[in-house]
Amino acid sequence: MATRTQPRGSSFDDAAWMGLLEDDSALLRQARPGQLDQPYGTAAWNQWDLFPAADPHRPCLVLLHGAERPEHEWKAGDWRRCSALAEGLRAHGWASALPGRGLSPAVSPTRIVRDTHKALDWLGAHGAQHGISGPVVLAGWGAGADLAALLLDHPLVKAGVGICGLYDLETAPVCATELEVIALSPVRLPVVGKPFIIAHDGGETAAAAAAWHAARQQGGGTGRMIGLPGQGTARLLDSLRAPDGALCRAVLDLVG
Repeated sequence: MATRTQPRGSSFDDAAWMGLLEDDSALLRQARPGQLDQPYGTAAWNQWDLFPAADPHRPCLVLLHGAERPEHEWKAGDWRRCSALAEGLRAHGWASALPGRGLSPAVSPTRIVRDTHKALDWLGAHGAQHGISGPVVLAGWGAGADLAALLLDHPLVKAGVGICGLYDLETAPVCATELEVIALSPVRLPVVGKPFIIAHDGGETAAAAAAWHAARQQGGGTGRMIGLPGQGTARLLDSLRAPDGALCRAVLDLVG
């Protein structure tokens, strides 16, 4: 499937771009139905959508979805609507995989993190038999960025990418207990030394990105910080989806 991205220099319509992503993701799922809905647990959302590469040893982008609007993070979003976001890396021969997860407030942040860890355990144990055995880069936007940061220490994960994350549950639009804020906020936890790209679109996400980038540098973490101030989350996601986009190229550099 050809990758459709927003033309450079054109007026960028976030809602239209998200609609295009959803449409193209539906087409991708129709074209490659063989590895969809792989269960990693018993809950309805405990499913993987897998898109292996021709070479099973090529890297795999594991994508953790966010929401379409910042105020809906942790409470909205669907992994099945953003499958096409990895088309840029698939054009470079990568595999991709998207795990489902529950949503707040019906599901607590603790359960969401635990389920995502379980999903990665499953991929480590069963990925090879589904054609995915290369190094894993864990990426996400919004709440997915926070989850990618939290799960960077998983043994399956080689590197991570966070797009427009807040990295602190105290400032996130999620129902979290005081203990969850302490235990599940990346900025409050020991730094994991693996590479992690931090991307932001300005405003609140810029301040959060700068704070966590500084904390990671001080703690020995590595990885670039990439900013597109004033461009919006969809523009950053577009730079990941485009095979020649800035984020796509940065992710390629993570694995070499």
